[in-house]
Amino acid sequence: MTLRMIRLTHALPFLVLPLLMGCADKAEDGALDEEEQALGEALWGEIDGYEAWTQLDPWVGEQASADGTHGATVQIWLNDAAAALITAAAGGDMPDGAAIVKEGYDDNGELQAITAMLKEGGGWSWGRFDAEGAVSSAGDSAEASCAGCHSSGQDSLRAFTW
Repeated sequence: MTLRMIRLTHALPFLVLPLLMGCADKAEDGALDEEEQALGEALWGEIDGYEAWTQLDPWVGEQASADGTHGATVQIWLNDAAAALITAAAGGDMPDGAAIVKEGYDDNGELQAITAMLKEGGGWSWGRFDAEGAVSSAGDSAEASCAGCHSSGQDSLRAFTW
């Protein structure tokens, strides 16, 4: 093994750890600032009643998570604006006002977190909430956690293509 490989092997945990930490809830360490808390509360208000929104195939009901990021199983809901674009299959970006909500469950089927995306001003607002709806991350903290993975999806949405 070369010295370069040894150095890389020793450095690998320090390179990967920040990526994994991006998926953590910022509120766990009390680090949400007032702006992030307010953004999270506003987003929670926007998604109020999401359980009555549309679920589209193949994401109808509780389904196994593709990668476990949001939980062992998930459910996904789309508001009318998001569902209409996807079902039209015409391509393009989601319109402002489109919203997607995902509930994540543990191996025992217990709700662990609720995550949400809301398109506004041409970009996405992200938020993560605990099972009772308390803000875990929003604003910059959620952007750091969500945007990296979601950037690979069509208009930042990985569960569907249209």
